[in-house]
Order: sequence, then structure tokens, then C-alpha cells
Amino acid sequence: MKRLLFGLTLLMLVVTGCGIGVSDYDDAVLDGISHQNTGKPEKALADFNRAIEIDPQKADGYLGRANTLTTLGQYSDALEDYDRAIEIEPTMAESTLANVYINRGSTYSHLGQYEKAIADYEKGLELDPEIDDPPSFFQRLFSNKPNTDKGIRKHLESLKEKVKESESDQADGQSN
Repeated sequence: MKRLLFGLTLLMLVVTGCGIGVSDYDDAVLDGISHQNTGKPEKALADFNRAIEIDPQKADGYLGRANTLTTLGQYSDALEDYDRAIEIEPTMAESTLANVYINRGSTYSHLGQYEKAIADYEKGLELDPEIDDPPSFFQRLFSNKPNTDKGIRKHLESLKEKVKESESDQADGQSN
């Protein structure tokens, strides 16, 4: 009988209290992540704003909002949030910090600020050299080629080429 009562109590807690022990802040961040991952960036933005209102001294809300703003094409606002997250928690886990730099680099790239993008990509790769996306399962399954086409590194090299071309064009313009 005690086992049955314990089992029913446990079941009731699981069914009615899945959020037990989760703070309002964490709940808002998790809601934001869920909405962002299910293609609902406007709802995600509201969730991350709620998290920041609850505790503006934690970085996760700013990181989530920055990623969501990037998704929405609001790059300048996203940069402010990436900067704020790094300012709040400059000693966050290296893999997380690497992602922040990579995401901020991508945002700079969208804005055409290639030198800043290059610096952030290089910092992200320095913090976590394995951060490049691995090939998909199907790509590996149907290909005998080794994975040499790294996404971040490839983009980084293309940005460096753009900067070189721009510098070359400026030099040609000054000599005329």
C-alpha cells in the first residue's frame, strides 16, 4: 500500500509539477529556447525579454535575445546583447563563450563589418577549435569524401578575401 501511495504521489508530482524547482528566470529562458527552436521568434523574443526583466544580471537572457534578434534580422540590437552578455559573464564556459563570439561574428558579417567578424570568428575558433558544424548524417552516409569543408573556417576565409579585395580596390583608387 505504501508503494502504491508513493507511486501515485510521484506520478501526481510529475504530471502536475514538471516545473518544480525551476526559477521564473530559467522558465522564461527555456520557453524562449523552445519558441526559437520551433520557429516562433516573436514569442521567443517576448520570453527572453521576460527573463531579462526578472534578472538583468544574468547572461542567458541576453544571449537568447541576441540570437533571436539575429534571426529577425535586427543585427545592431543583437550586437548590443552579445556585448552585454560578455560583459556580464566574461568567464562563462569556453564552449559557450566560443558560440557567443561565433554568433556575434556572424552578426558583424551580416552588417558588412568584416574585420570585426574575422576577429570574432578567430576568437571563437581559438576558444573551441571543434566548433565547426560536423557534416550531417546523410552527407557522411552517401559520401566517401572526408569532411574538409568546415563551415565557420570556410566563411572566415571568404571574409578575409573580401577584406583583401576591398583593401586592394582602395589602394587602386588612391593610385589613380
